[in-house]
Amino acid sequence: MEPVKKSAEELLKEANKLYGEKKYGEAVALFKSAAEENNAEALYMLGICYNYNYVDDEPDKDKRAVIASVYFQKAADLGHADAQCFSGLCYLHGIGVEKDENKAVELLKKSAGQNCAAAMNNLGLLCDRGIGADDPEKAEEEGFNWFKKSAESGDPTGQLYTGIAYYEGSGVKRDFEKAVKMYSLAAQQGLAEALFRLGECYDDGEGVDENSIEAFKLYKLAAQRNHAKAQCYVGYCYEYGTGVSRDLGEAIKWYTVSANNNYFQAYCNLGCCYEEGRGVKKDMKTAIELYKKGAELGSLDAMFNLGNVYAFGKGVKVNNELAVEYYARAAQSGHKEAQYNLAQHLSEGVGIEKDEEAAAFWFLQAAKKGDADAQYRIGWCYIQGIGVEEDDEKAFEWFSKAASQGDGDSQYTLGYCYEEGIGVEVDLDEAKDWYGRAAAQGHSKAKKALKRFR
Repeated sequence: MEPVKKSAEELLKEANKLYGEKKYGEAVALFKSAAEENNAEALYMLGICYNYNYVDDEPDKDKRAVIASVYFQKAADLGHADAQCFSGLCYLHGIGVEKDENKAVELLKKSAGQNCAAAMNNLGLLCDRGIGADDPEKAEEEGFNWFKKSAESGDPTGQLYTGIAYYEGSGVKRDFEKAVKMYSLAAQQGLAEALFRLGECYDDGEGVDENSIEAFKLYKLAAQRNHAKAQCYVGYCYEYGTGVSRDLGEAIKWYTVSANNNYFQAYCNLGCCYEEGRGVKKDMKTAIELYKKGAELGSLDAMFNLGNVYAFGKGVKVNNELAVEYYARAAQSGHKEAQYNLAQHLSEGVGIEKDEEAAAFWFLQAAKKGDADAQYRIGWCYIQGIGVEEDDEKAFEWFSKAASQGDGDSQYTLGYCYEEGIGVEVDLDEAKDWYGRAAAQGHSKAKKALKRFR
């Protein structure tokens, strides 16, 4: 008597049990048997197994991708929502198939039509990139609606993306309180990124009352879920006693964990600890190695710190050419202190050929970002016509900005401008006031200037 042939459903049940027990080889064999009966779930699971390399019969990654995409497409053709989503992603990224954004959107919309939250989230992300929107002029709004629909289904990723949209005002009116509400819903489901972003809201007092203790708790919860940036933030909180008692040992521990997860700023912060001997023995060689790793990963602070290392000979011989190289890398990405230091090197011709126009350009970039020293220097560039056309009014404007930040030299110079009518009408009361502010900071020239008003 022949054994009774098991149905596809029975085979699938056994296969899923084995899959749950991580007995992937046995599971795949049963999935294949069920797939022969055109079982959509079995076809989908075979796609998953080949996609995530839970198979023994195909060591080549590219070939596995092709096989996975075939199984996903077969299951998708049978109406399997998750398979439609995966198949759409294969077409979107050209994994195992030729890249085809239109086909990707078509499949994702079919999947979303069956309430697949992952498909909705991906459609939202695509709309944000201007892909697949029904109305290109309202792509961001359409993207937000996909995120919101996913969120309403209870999906934590959809809740997170909806929160981000509210926070950034993308496709919807900016609303920090609604952002916090959505982050909270996702955080309650343990989503690390939501915990981190909610922590930032408490840290900055956006949508909630500022609360550094609550922020730290949320950062730590995210960090414990292996969120690299949160791990760095936890280290920072311990280093400076923000929301938690200061503990340099814990700071080093969390910076190290974050760095091991390749978060660029953790390398920089850890490097600073080694440079200054905070929580660890001072070790400039290790600091430089950490700065270099951070710089390679894109840390602008690490690039700036390396510029200072070579400009001032910290643990190495002075090398102004290399200092300029690091300052330039950070400056070009918007680091204001690096912009100022680069401008100084260009102004003096140190480590690079002297170039007054380029120096004025970088002083101006740093000044626009609020650097008081740069505001003072660009003021002098305008008043003397160095690298820019002479313009007393612009000079006065920049001296004013720096002086309002408490820069003593700028306060003195602003007093002089009011006394002599440079870029502004003469106003001796204002002159005396600004000289007084500079003198209060010990500015010797300001003290002498005040004698003229006795």
